[in-house]
Amino acid sequence: MHGYIELFIAGQWVKATPAFNAALCETMNVEPLEFDGYHDSVFQAYTASGDAHMEYVADHGVFPDVPHEFIVSGIRSAYSHLFDHEGNATGFSGSLERDIANRRSAPQTT
Repeated sequence: MHGYIELFIAGQWVKATPAFNAALCETMNVEPLEFDGYHDSVFQAYTASGDAHMEYVADHGVFPDVPHEFIVSGIRSAYSHLFDHEGNATGFSGSLERDIANRRSAPQTT
């Protein structure tokens, strides 16, 4: 589940995802998104090496405010393995950057 915002600039609505800073983009092997205020800038479809990275598979529409419960419910449904039996997220530090770095440095299991 991934969201974006819409900004009304110069008489038109423009989509943007202010999600990843340059350091996190480098960690995830994606280029930082360009935003010029005129064109949508919604996600990195491919990694810097050309592999498929992200796509929107469902559009849930536009909301006048952040639909917190809708987002949390969707994340719990799609990623149930990331939550304990009480619904609490497990195995996360609260920093996506740190979590990605930790997972990349962890021994690989097969």
